[in-house]
Amino acid sequence: MKMTHVINAIESPFDGVVSAFFFEPGELVTDGTILVEVEPARTKNKAEGRVKA
Repeated sequence: MKMTHVINAIESPFDGVVSAFFFEPGELVTDGTILVEVEPARTKNKAEGRVKA
């Protein structure tokens, strides 16, 4: 049986761009495996800890 896992943006700890993948298509991975490397997004519109009124 083929299973697929999708990484949802809602689950992501921050915005960013995937810079590297550490798995191949079809490769079996286990819990705790690092799958991707993410570079933080560089946006001026989003300020952490501040709320727009």
